[in-house]
Amino acid sequence: MTGTTLLNGSWELRDEILTYDLVNASALSRLDQGWIDQPVPGDIHQGLVAAGRIKEPLLGLNSFDCTWTERRSWWFRKRFQAAEEWQDADVVELEMNGLDSNAEVFLNGDRIGSHRNAFRPFVVDIKSRLRPGENVLLVRLTAGVETVSEADIDAPDGVRAGTEAGNGRPERGEPRRTMVRKPQYSFGWDWSPRVPTTAIAGDVVIRPLKDACIRHVQLVPVREGDQVRVAATVAVDSLHYYKTTEGVVRVTLTDAQGRQHSASRQGLLRSGYNFIELDIPIPDPQLWWPNGLGEQHLYHVEAEVEVNGQVWPYPAFEYGLRFLELLTDGVFAVAVNDEKIFCKGADWIPADTLYARTSGERYDRLIREARDANFTMLRIWGGGLYERDAFYEACDRYGILIWHDFMFACAPYPDHLEWFRTEVTAEAEYQTRRLQRHACIALWSGNNENNWGFRDWWRDQTRGGAWTYNYLLPEVVHRNAPDVPYWNGSPYGGEEPNSSEVGDRHHWHDCMMNPDMEKRITPEEYDKCTSLFVSEFGYIGAPCQDTILTYMDGAPLDQEGATWQHHTNTFEKRTVLAGIKKHYLPTLSGPNELDLDDYVLYSGLCQGLMYSYSLESMRYNPACHGGLFWMYNDCWGEVGWTIIDYCLRRKPAWYFVRRTFAPLRLILRPQGDEIRVVLANDTRSAASFELETGYVSLDGSIADLARRRVEAPPLARTELAVFPRGDHDPLGGLWIARSATPSSILPAIFRATDTCKLRLSEPGLRVSTQRDDQGLRVGVSAERYAHAVHIDLPAGALPEDDYFDLLPGETRWVRVFSAEPVAPETVRVSCVNQS
Repeated sequence: MTGTTLLNGSWELRDEILTYDLVNASALSRLDQGWIDQPVPGDIHQGLVAAGRIKEPLLGLNSFDCTWTERRSWWFRKRFQAAEEWQDADVVELEMNGLDSNAEVFLNGDRIGSHRNAFRPFVVDIKSRLRPGENVLLVRLTAGVETVSEADIDAPDGVRAGTEAGNGRPERGEPRRTMVRKPQYSFGWDWSPRVPTTAIAGDVVIRPLKDACIRHVQLVPVREGDQVRVAATVAVDSLHYYKTTEGVVRVTLTDAQGRQHSASRQGLLRSGYNFIELDIPIPDPQLWWPNGLGEQHLYHVEAEVEVNGQVWPYPAFEYGLRFLELLTDGVFAVAVNDEKIFCKGADWIPADTLYARTSGERYDRLIREARDANFTMLRIWGGGLYERDAFYEACDRYGILIWHDFMFACAPYPDHLEWFRTEVTAEAEYQTRRLQRHACIALWSGNNENNWGFRDWWRDQTRGGAWTYNYLLPEVVHRNAPDVPYWNGSPYGGEEPNSSEVGDRHHWHDCMMNPDMEKRITPEEYDKCTSLFVSEFGYIGAPCQDTILTYMDGAPLDQEGATWQHHTNTFEKRTVLAGIKKHYLPTLSGPNELDLDDYVLYSGLCQGLMYSYSLESMRYNPACHGGLFWMYNDCWGEVGWTIIDYCLRRKPAWYFVRRTFAPLRLILRPQGDEIRVVLANDTRSAASFELETGYVSLDGSIADLARRRVEAPPLARTELAVFPRGDHDPLGGLWIARSATPSSILPAIFRATDTCKLRLSEPGLRVSTQRDDQGLRVGVSAERYAHAVHIDLPAGALPEDDYFDLLPGETRWVRVFSAEPVAPETVRVSCVNQS
């Protein structure tokens, strides 16, 4: 029996009217004319761009020219050859992943099924419908909402999903979206244009099966004293519809040293599903740890079923042993391997508006960048999608925990309808079984902001979705992923489901979404946050200059123009310029006054300041055990929330966040006439060093400093010192804490006024370079205080650190990463206070 046949690659695509009669599908499948090339996995917009029928939707104002695609039906065609040996199979399964949306599937002109959920695969036995030689697979898809009526979205209580009309983007958002199981953001959000996806977004597979197969392998680690065993449950499907058969099931875990741990069981297999339980002792367990806390040990897992002398293997996979707990007794914290940790990270959205074209390489790059920025967690937001395997595999490799929302966001959902309950049950069953093997999955959460919405948005007028979050999903998680905690939503907890006292909080209206602009742009406002775990908050900044020029697509660089506004987040509301004016350029009077270089620089520095200070405030608070900002990545190019832009370029804020998330981070906060020094130690080792604290003048002429030996326990926030401010000049100097000897612990700086009010002078920068077996290192020294030191490198090279401050007399060495050697003479260094 041959293995799996992948039908990915080049397909054909055509469009017809929405009401094109399905009885004509057979004739349509035989047409020779009117087809264009279409990639699968892929979205119709990719085929249309390649054929010259539309322009790239994410550039300029092109998305508005693509709205007609919502009013057409889209037909995907694939011709393939049936292998002769398929006739010997008991079952020949067709599996289609990511059918978006409202699929009708035909084989050789015959309708073989319908499918209305992009979040689970369409699977059907096609053996009886296959022809010798060539076969034709035809799939009809639409954007999904065309069959939803006004009455549908008003039932049962008249409460609809909202749109972005109140933020000046009436085209973004779609009340009908809640009736379609597909990525909700595709109809537009504050950070995404309306480009409704129509796609075969995943693999298309033909799988011939004989005798028996393994459908699923569940692995649950169990502690027994100092030992660990893995409880394996293997779901075996015995394919004959009435015969029993003898079979042997085997599971083997192999560690990085090649040591194997196995178990097997022989017995009678009934027709259909058999759940075979095996215990696999692991005498010397190698645990999987989040980034920065230990190694990401992964076991290679192989499973097989043997029937009638024939072995049928299950696809091998990697598995990390780890123990999870969600602590909620007076705290809200994740514990990994019995260690309570502070979760550092951000919220993840789909990596492309046309999510079907996201590559494995793009996933890997984004997750590596998160690791390099010292993240330990990403939260997959509930208006996106359950990502492809490549995403979770990268998180397993790089030690990034996943808080995973189920796909419900910012709307009441129609779980009073039987079809909806059936679909979301099947979806949740599939996804929790599929992802259970991944060490990165740390928490399943019911939805995004709907619990909050019940009380504060919809004022108890609807309970749409509550049954799903409160009953269906916790039961499914408990059954399929018993080692992973469940939480009803984000935010959730307390009398008010966005509480600071219980559960997690979306910290928006106190700061970035406050009507008072001064509160939006003042970082110290975050010191007032007392939340136990902040799972959303954010600040807006510009992407990199080359990215702006790309998405503007030749349009004028007019900040009040249509193209610029289209690519600006709907919640920006002139916050970027207000922040620049407050912190850097107090005489700034309005848009278009800055050239693009300065706009990008100062916007990035303000965003970096807001993210670094706010995240420090959360780490400083001993009651808080998580700081996740909105958001990490972009799905298109815009002035928006992220620290990595759509073109995968680091914004300045990426470096600010990296420093703030350092495993050992000194933090200063004023209290009356004193400065308190806290060390956030996110490592599993105690820290001991000589601490230097006090005041230094910007020109280096005053250094009122004291030293003391300090120690800090692992995985703790420890107050190391309290020292007086004294009568020092706040405009002419800074209060600092730093290691007195060379260390990976960076200095902490407290600035008692806005940067623009400091009496900055020429810093006297000096640059040197060293080359070793790892490449180039750049050393930067400053005679006087230097703000936002930038290392400019040739294209393709990246500095390990950038946009950092140097204290008078300080030298910092920065590693340069580049695939090609970087010549020292090509390195340029500058800072804000250098003329």
